Amino acid sequence: MKNSLLFVLGCLMSITALGKGIIRGSVIDADGYPLMSAVVVVKGTTIGTVTDLDGAFTLNVESGTHQLEIKCVGYQPLNIADVTVKDDDVNVLNEIKLQPAGSKLEEVVIKAEAVRTNESALIAMKRRSTSIMDGISSAQMQLVGDGTAIEASKRVTGVSIEDGKYIYVRGLGDRYTRTTLNGIQIPGLDPDKNSLQMDIFPTNLIDNIIAHKNFSAELPADFTGGLVNIETKSFPEKKIFKVSVGIGYNP
Repeated sequence: MKNSLLFVLGCLMSITALGKGIIRGSVIDADGYPLMSAVVVVKGTTIGTVTDLDGAFTLNVESGTHQLEIKCVGYQPLNIADVTVKDDDVNVLNEIKLQPAGSKLEEVVIKAEAVRTNESALIAMKRRSTSIMDGISSAQMQLVGDGTAIEASKRVTGVSIEDGKYIYVRGLGDRYTRTTLNGIQIPGLDPDKNSLQMDIFPTNLIDNIIAHKNFSAELPADFTGGLVNIETKSFPEKKIFKVSVGIGYNP
């Protein structure tokens, strides 16, 4: 009885092994490096596997001729036809090379202008600045109704006004203060004054007024008390036309 069971088991094992084979191989990239997690599928069947860390794979298939499809993210898919497998045989496919899936993109140019006319932009400038600074934005000028730069400058901490048109910083005199327009030093109308007359600039032409109260590498070196910079609005790309109407009554 025991011998009969062994004989039956041996026959079953022989039948199971009959008509089976193995496809074994490795997948590499164009530079010869192994590709991990590449998908290897026998087309027309549900048989498939993925490559290991060394790019190797093993497929148990029926004997006959098969077609393999190999895919990997970032690489062009590859089809290998006429892969023949014999009974109880191993077909080794060495170094299956996948080419990168290159894609040509058109040039994309992104342009943006920094917003420097509101309080949020002014706070961001203070955080990034290497010097102690304060200022007032265009939005704040419009909110309080200041008509000229000298009126707006009165609201900047550490700035004082003299003769209704000159700015002093930190209480120091005219000789210690420098005024610039868009970062450029310009001469004042009064030859006896070092600072610029601020009452000649209307606020509707100004983005912000910044007062620097100490030295910094990017600032000029010819001031001691402080430096005030007036940044004007950019030249508009389109025509702008504004009309305002007012009415008053005085009993």
